[in-house]
Amino acid sequence: MKKRIVALVLLSLFATMTVACPIDACTSRYRMERAFFGEPVGTRVERLRGYDLPDQYGIFRYGMDRREPPDAELADPIAERGNTAVPFLLEQLAGTPDDKTVDDVLLVFEAMARLKTYDVHRDMDLMSTLTSRVSGMKDAFWRTEATRTLESIEAISKQPATVR
Repeated sequence: MKKRIVALVLLSLFATMTVACPIDACTSRYRMERAFFGEPVGTRVERLRGYDLPDQYGIFRYGMDRREPPDAELADPIAERGNTAVPFLLEQLAGTPDDKTVDDVLLVFEAMARLKTYDVHRDMDLMSTLTSRVSGMKDAFWRTEATRTLESIEAISKQPATVR
């Protein structure tokens, strides 16, 4: 009888830990990202500016891929870096990136175009790389989204710069 009680207690404890402690929440993985999103929403963009580029990108991806709704405005602090962020972003597209990675990187380039921190559309090598990555996307939904983002980059580049 005691063994059965102990087994039930352990089973209950395990079940509680499984529900209360999802796999990535009980490890050090995503610790920085979870801490970032634990702070006030209204200061996220400003706070993200204080991180280095790899951490900014990690937080941005976490906000896009693991949070609902996705937090696309976090692309702006990365985009504000302009041409200094381009090599890093291209590294993210090296090899065989998944479709979501391609889409998220495109959102940063779209923010660069919108913020006028880098003339994405005029960089023919970059546009060729982006177009190639989009055409290689496997999922039709993400390919459509990425195609729209490429079209947005082109449309933004045709708009005259506004004085702030």
